[in-house]
Amino acid sequence: MDLRPLMGARRIRRGRTSVRGDLASVIALDPAAAARTARPTLRVAHFTDTYLPRRDGVVTSLQSLTAAMAELGHASLLVVPKHPDQPADEELLRLRSLPCGVAQFRLAAWPRSRHVERVAHWLPHVVHVHTPGPVGLLGIFAARRLGLPLVQTYHTDLRAYADAYRLPTSVIEGVLRCYARRLGSPKLALPRGGNRTERRDALVDAGTGLLLADADAVLVPTPAILTRCRLPIDDDRIYVAPTGVSLQDVPADAGPAFRRRYGIGPDEPVVLFVGRVNREKGIDLLTEAFGRLRDVVPAARLLLVGAVYDSRWVQRLLEQAGVADRTVLTGQLPPAEVAAAYAASDVFAFPSLTDTQGLVIQEAALAGLPAVLADEALYASGPLAGTGVLAGPDPMRYAEALEDLLTNPVRRACVGEEARRRARRNPPSEYAQRMAAIYGRAVRRAGSATRLSRGERRGPFRSRRLIA
Repeated sequence: MDLRPLMGARRIRRGRTSVRGDLASVIALDPAAAARTARPTLRVAHFTDTYLPRRDGVVTSLQSLTAAMAELGHASLLVVPKHPDQPADEELLRLRSLPCGVAQFRLAAWPRSRHVERVAHWLPHVVHVHTPGPVGLLGIFAARRLGLPLVQTYHTDLRAYADAYRLPTSVIEGVLRCYARRLGSPKLALPRGGNRTERRDALVDAGTGLLLADADAVLVPTPAILTRCRLPIDDDRIYVAPTGVSLQDVPADAGPAFRRRYGIGPDEPVVLFVGRVNREKGIDLLTEAFGRLRDVVPAARLLLVGAVYDSRWVQRLLEQAGVADRTVLTGQLPPAEVAAAYAASDVFAFPSLTDTQGLVIQEAALAGLPAVLADEALYASGPLAGTGVLAGPDPMRYAEALEDLLTNPVRRACVGEEARRRARRNPPSEYAQRMAAIYGRAVRRAGSATRLSRGERRGPFRSRRLIA
């Protein structure tokens, strides 16, 4: 297990005499020993703008991490936007929020000092921020006010998403100014000039720099994201930490039963996609490729499992490709039904060019499904590096890759079994041990001389003086 930063690794001095220094030494020596202690070794406050009942890669990663950390004896607090359908859970700190009208996504209230006080009562050792929205901003704000080590995960290719959702530069600029004001940062020197795309990318990069400035450790799930953009922080703060996932067990008849529920014949080859059915996921590439595939494998069915953001756009793609009558749209499904969808399918398609790790690829691998990818960087990195089939973003090549696997059962089984073998080498338990060690390094860094230059911006928490 290689926990060294990507480049420029350097030894970090331990704190001499402090609780923080003692905590760091405990975490670094043996994360598994935490399971044998009477109380949690480490208390991590996680901040995320996306949570149940919504399902996506960040939610899956969080659930996998917190469950596995609990097995090691560590405690987790999840700070999330409040949703009426969330289960009652003492590990949730739910913030007032408003629905956005998009796939159960909710926008949390603007960070206030009273929110920091609620976090402080839980007595966390480390803050871990997973998203760049208001809840993520609250995590950065809380870490600064409470003087806590800050860990951030760069889950999302922000440039690609800003482009996919066509965010106006004026909106991004306004959000940046509000964020900077909340964090008490100096006046931002926002980029000027260039065309619309260049200016939008520059604004996103400025926002990324603002959000990551205080981080003691920045995690990237795979090196794929680093091939698309350069994070504006020192290399010795960047760690690669791929999420370990598990797949819910299902009965032997779950696959056939799923097919019957959705009107898929027992002998029809099924190409499966799991994820948001939206622009940034490469759905246009998949539908065009499947339209070409239908000419050579007419019995094939396309199964799209996930929330549909723009149903008219999706329907138009299916009709243009001539595959509307061969496509099944299920919407968002619970984990047991997703596992049944894997069992009901023959090949997994992942046409996205924006994902940082694609946890569903690992889930498909655990189900023994071979995957066809479009992103070369993602194919070459992560726990499954080099497994599956790389087709690239060309619809014809993508269709040929799907055809090859659907019509060659021996090759399909071999590729799927190799993927399963590789996925089993990255279980959640290994992920939790990596994270526990990285948290320990963040704690040591926060107490070392490397943070003195930013120490003036931090201080003891006095809630009555901070009410905003």
